[in-house]
Amino acid sequence: MSDTLVSFTPETLSDFHNGKMIDAYLYFGSHIHHNETLFAVWVPDVKSVAVVIIDPQELNEERHQMAPLSLDTTIWEVRIPEKLAGFIYEYEIETADGDVIRKTDPFARANEKRPQHRSIVSAKSKHVWSKAALYQKKNIVKNHFEKPMAIYEVHIGTWKRNKEGGFLTYRELAAELIPYVKKQGFTHIELLPITEHPLDESWGYQTTGFFAPTSRYGTADDLKYFIAKCAENSIGLISDWVPGHFCVDTHALASFNGTDLYEEKRPERRSNPDWGTLNFDVQKGEVVSFILSSAHYWFDEYKFDGCRMDALVNLLFIPNRPERPHNEEGAAFLRILTTSLKLHYPEAILIAEDAWHYPKVTGEVEEGGIGFHYKWNFGMVHDAQAYMKTMPSERSEVHRKITFSMVYYHEERYISTFSHDELIPEKGSLLGKMPGTLEEKFHQLRLLLGFWIAHPGKKLLFMGQEFGHFEPWDFRPQLDWHLFDLKVHRQMALFTKELLTFYKKEKAFFELDYELKGFEWLEADNSEQSVISFIRRGHSAEDTCIVVCNFSDLKYEGYQVGLPAAGVYQQIFSTADAAYGGPGNGRETEFAAQEVPWNKQRYSMEIELPAFTMSIWKQKQDGSVEA
Repeated sequence: MSDTLVSFTPETLSDFHNGKMIDAYLYFGSHIHHNETLFAVWVPDVKSVAVVIIDPQELNEERHQMAPLSLDTTIWEVRIPEKLAGFIYEYEIETADGDVIRKTDPFARANEKRPQHRSIVSAKSKHVWSKAALYQKKNIVKNHFEKPMAIYEVHIGTWKRNKEGGFLTYRELAAELIPYVKKQGFTHIELLPITEHPLDESWGYQTTGFFAPTSRYGTADDLKYFIAKCAENSIGLISDWVPGHFCVDTHALASFNGTDLYEEKRPERRSNPDWGTLNFDVQKGEVVSFILSSAHYWFDEYKFDGCRMDALVNLLFIPNRPERPHNEEGAAFLRILTTSLKLHYPEAILIAEDAWHYPKVTGEVEEGGIGFHYKWNFGMVHDAQAYMKTMPSERSEVHRKITFSMVYYHEERYISTFSHDELIPEKGSLLGKMPGTLEEKFHQLRLLLGFWIAHPGKKLLFMGQEFGHFEPWDFRPQLDWHLFDLKVHRQMALFTKELLTFYKKEKAFFELDYELKGFEWLEADNSEQSVISFIRRGHSAEDTCIVVCNFSDLKYEGYQVGLPAAGVYQQIFSTADAAYGGPGNGRETEFAAQEVPWNKQRYSMEIELPAFTMSIWKQKQDGSVEA
């Protein structure tokens, strides 16, 4: 961030009040310039505002009265003739009713580590982005629709702890998480919210500091170091960010001037009882400028490669209405947000959580869409898990759950997400959801992840599932890394690694993710045997792959599979590989296509299909390719 001091003008003030300011962090908050520190805060309809400065060593307080701007009496500022880097501060506000309250700075770029919560004056960043890191960042996001994307979703505080049981710092995370992610084959990391928040158990979603990386894991420069190291290792980094609601804690935005300043003015839409948060008033220009500026800040200052936006359900649908009517106000705000980010950061990847069926979330704004690049596919993962939880003998009765996602798939650009939301104690881990013996559970987990990779769409997997974490994510101190002492979990980790390596190599599984020609059913309705098969295609015919999934506990001999072309077909991946703990690949891994029509294809082959297995087949090339 530039250390050039900017001043309010009539034009910038107009932008702020009308919801058009995208860089409010340059004007508001605390800023050191030469030998003085400037504080500015928006607090309308109050009697007075002061900034209380606390020396972090002496802990003594100094109170400095602030004055309203001559151009705008809703904005208060003061210049203190000292460089106050590292000093703690709060705003002391006398409300219209005469109450005196203290508040953290909405634009603070650093806050104290919880349980303390006051703001900290930030010094100029010492981090310098290398040309190599910035160049790698451009490569990571370039043409992302047609590139493999396997996202590892991480909660920093519970992925791994240090030897004393404390949090890893951002720098320690760079030394441990990045090599692990790279070794396992993931292409991206998505961090659960690292904006400042008071309660560990909120996972970061109850935000109090929309411009401050949480101090739990280190400083802003430590975070930049981690981000740069991700880029240097060709790992994309996605932030999880909350645009629609904020924490109820009284030291932060709630009732900032003694009234509902940032929060929704209509009582019935204001709060989220289940989350303990308040919804922003996205009809208020100053609040829109605040949110827009937060979104821009994380791309500008920290250079994230993408952003996943949480809880859009409360923006796209009217809050607290069980019938979920569309919220056109929230949709209009999101269109402003995505349009602004695409204009200023055209390479940034924008991902919507969106747990409901609002149309055209990934559609272009000019065509009536919301403007995101991707949205999470909750429907696919919910149905797939419900199907896998069903006893194999009863899966024929719910067969449609494993195929239904392709009915609506091409309406949006989806990411298939086995996220943290799916793995809480009430729902259980992926491994824990599988029925049967422990051996059968692992067979089925490999099958589920194989189907996840073969299904169209980009991918996301929450930490721990790659090695078969047995317990659900319960905000324990760290993942159960001791499970690597057991062979079955080492085999599971090896499987995930080789599955992701395979995924990144085979173009059929990512080049045409969102094109109709990228997917074709061979067999979708074989509920009796609980088998499905389909074709995945890339740009080149020689990349075409055949996927066969057996979700039953029965082994099928001579199972007939339709083929789109003549030639010899080779099995190139199987979840049944003995190296992963499976029963083996079967007797034959190559078959010549027979001119026997099957599955509406001209050719077919008969294969051995072990229980709980996904196998993938590809035509061997002899110099010519039949389309």
